[in-house]
Amino acid sequence: MIKHVIQICMLALFITTGARAQRADMRVGELLNTGDWFTLEQEYPSLKDSVQTPMLRLMSEALLGYYFNRYDETAACVDSLLHHHQAELGLGNITSMLFVKAAVESRKGNYAAAADMLKDFASQLRTQGVEMDYAQIDMVARHYNLFRNCPNILVKRPNGDAVIPMTNDSIVLKIENDTVPRGTVIHVPVTIGGKEYRAIFDTGAGSTFMSASFAKKTGVRTVADSLLIQGSSQIYGQLGIIDSLTMGDITVRDIPVTINPDTTLSRIVDTDLIIGADIMTQLGEIQIFPHDGKIVVPAQFTPKPATGSNMYSDNFAPMIKGEYNGKTYGFFFDTGNGTAALSYMFYEKNKAEIDAKAKRVRRLTGGIGAVEERDMLQLPAWTFSFGSRDVTFRDICVTLENNKLVPYAGNIGMALVNRFDKVTVSFKDCFVLFE
Repeated sequence: MIKHVIQICMLALFITTGARAQRADMRVGELLNTGDWFTLEQEYPSLKDSVQTPMLRLMSEALLGYYFNRYDETAACVDSLLHHHQAELGLGNITSMLFVKAAVESRKGNYAAAADMLKDFASQLRTQGVEMDYAQIDMVARHYNLFRNCPNILVKRPNGDAVIPMTNDSIVLKIENDTVPRGTVIHVPVTIGGKEYRAIFDTGAGSTFMSASFAKKTGVRTVADSLLIQGSSQIYGQLGIIDSLTMGDITVRDIPVTINPDTTLSRIVDTDLIIGADIMTQLGEIQIFPHDGKIVVPAQFTPKPATGSNMYSDNFAPMIKGEYNGKTYGFFFDTGNGTAALSYMFYEKNKAEIDAKAKRVRRLTGGIGAVEERDMLQLPAWTFSFGSRDVTFRDICVTLENNKLVPYAGNIGMALVNRFDKVTVSFKDCFVLFE
C-alpha cells in the first residue's frame, strides 16, 4: 500500500439530545455522533424541517458542507454556531468547529487566516486560565502557518478536454522471490524544469509528494522545515514549491509539495514522485480509462447523478460509499494502493462471518517510516456494491490491528478501478461513476 497524507486534525464531536428530543433530532444526533456522513447527506433533506434544535441543524449543515465541498455553507453555519450556541456546544465542540472552519480556509488557500484563527483561540483560552490539552490546536496551527506564504495553485488547461497519458503498471517490489500479487499502479509522465519524469497518480495522497533526493535533483524550492508527515508512522519532512509541472495538456504552477527525507519505502518500491489529490481537486474532475492508457480532464464536467453524492473528502482524502448486506460503509479511495484491504472496524462489524471464511496469512505492508510483515486474515472472496455495481474482490486481506485513526471500512484502490473501462471522479460535486 502506498499512502502519503499530511495529518491535520481529527474531529471529535459530542452531540447529545434531551429526553424529550423529537425523533428527527435523535436521528440527526445519532448520525453526527457516529460520523455517518453518507447517511446524513441522504437523510438530512427530509429531516431538516422536523429538527427542533437549531444547533443540530447548524452543525449538520456545517459538516455536510465541509465533507461534500460546500464551503460557503460551512463557514456561515460555523459562524452562527459560535455566535449563538457556545453554551450548548461546549468547549470540545467549539474546538472541533474551529478546526472545521480552519480546514475550509486552508482549502481556499487562506492558510494565514486558518493559522491565526487557531492561534488566537488558544491564546484566549490560555489567558482565561482554561485547563486543557493544547497540543493538537498548537500542532494544527503550526502546520497551517508553514503554508502562510505559499502562493495558490494555478492550473492552465486547454479549451477542450485535456488528456494525460498513463500506464497501468504491475507493482514490483525490490524483494527477492516476492510472489504475492501486488496489483497495479497508475504512472503518468510529468515535466519539471524541462525534463520528463514518471509519477504515481495517487488519489490517496493528501499532498503531492517527492523524495528528498528527487527534490534536490529537480531544484524544488524548500520553504519550510518540520512538516509533519503521517504515513505508517509520523516523521518530519520539508515543505517545498514546484514552480511548474506539466502533465499531458495541463500545466500546474506553484504546487506545495511534501518532501520526505525517509528512505524506508524507497528501498522496496520506486516512489520518487507522487501526484496527490491536492492537484486533482484543482482539476475538478478526472476520468480514468485504466485499459486505454489515458486520464481525461473534461472541459465540461459530468452532471451529478440523480442518486447524489457517493464520495466525500476529508483533508483531500476521498472516501467512497460501498454497501454490504444492506449496510453502508465508507472506503478510502486510494489509487496508490494496487489491491484492496479491509479494516479492523469492518472486521469487528462482521467478525463471525469473516472468521468462518478467512485464513491467517503474513503480508508485507507499511508506508512512510515503516515497512514490515504483519499477520492478517485473507478472505477467498467478498462482494461489495459500489455505485450500484457489484464487485467481488478475491483474496482480500483484513487487518487485525485496531487503529483508531482508520475509522473507515477499508482501503480500495486499483483492484476496484481495474474492474471498469471508465471511472469518473468528481472532486467538485463529490461522486464517482463506474462504467
